[in-house]
Amino acid sequence: MQIQLLIPGLLWPTATLLGPASGLTLDGLATLLGRGSRSVRDFEPYDGQRAGLFGLHGAPLPLAALRRLGETSAQPPDEDSHWLCADPVNLSFAREHLLLQGFDDGQLAAEEAAELVAALNEIFADLGAFEACTPTRWYLRLPKATNVTLYPLDDVVGRPVKHFLPEGEDARLWQRTMNEAQIVLHNHARSRAREESGQRPVNSVWLWGAGELEPMPRAPAALVQATDPLSIGLARAGRCPVATPDLASALKQDTLVVLDDLHRPAQVLDLDAWRRGLQALERDWFAPLADALRRGQLDTLCITAPGDRGTLVVKNRGSDRWKFWRKPYAFEALLKSIAPAPLTTSEPPSPPNTNSDR
Repeated sequence: MQIQLLIPGLLWPTATLLGPASGLTLDGLATLLGRGSRSVRDFEPYDGQRAGLFGLHGAPLPLAALRRLGETSAQPPDEDSHWLCADPVNLSFAREHLLLQGFDDGQLAAEEAAELVAALNEIFADLGAFEACTPTRWYLRLPKATNVTLYPLDDVVGRPVKHFLPEGEDARLWQRTMNEAQIVLHNHARSRAREESGQRPVNSVWLWGAGELEPMPRAPAALVQATDPLSIGLARAGRCPVATPDLASALKQDTLVVLDDLHRPAQVLDLDAWRRGLQALERDWFAPLADALRRGQLDTLCITAPGDRGTLVVKNRGSDRWKFWRKPYAFEALLKSIAPAPLTTSEPPSPPNTNSDR
């Protein structure tokens, strides 16, 4: 029996004078790092790694169709439907760069989202139909497939937008659409009201996730545990049962667990929330799993932690419990070993180079 943990955000993304995990008691994680084998692979986008765990490879990945399939608040999409994610965002200038920020759950009201989506549908009725499955997760249903490369929202947050403009045959259409959507949303009464009250206005949408959903292989696990809609959609497409993360259930069968509580705090550099989330993972997952391996209750545990500098992979096998000479390895020491060099210019961080044409 084996468990695969996928933990985006576990690797804190920046170098600091005081280590981000300094002072935290993480004995379970240290045991897993020390007893098992560990490596840091080259950078690969998180969504690509997640899809790969489900047996989906290549590009473009149909991320919008998959995320829409994982929405629990709406009817499942038709098999022949075409989708783009059209998430609400805020664009603002920092120095000479136009930067993008998304909205967390709770930062937009359902009434705001409904009015903004209705305004978009009035203007773009000939393009498709916008819908909001949640206040912060919007979609555009298309009448036909589109040939374009669009970059996932997570890859763009906090970075200069100019590096992530649409590419491909239909690039001009979608660049023009985003520009026109900016005008509609910037001038909307809801956005103006938010700005007047000191809140970030919704002044654009970020389109991403183009691709056709093909039949997928069965998910490589008996159970997928996740709460985010993209992981749920991948599981459903792979004809695999889905449940919320729960260690007791995971220990009963081969399970793929997506633990993404650290993803957003790491992305927006919220160190306090990240440290709280790391302590919760230690309590609920790392320490109990280290104990399960010690007791021989688990054959294999694999931890995959995608980050912006690389991906940490840690593999523990049941037989490793006899390797008493392998001492715990502190997580703080691991972070220091892969910390990037501090920035020496006033330029904002460049995005990872995942496209040779960029």
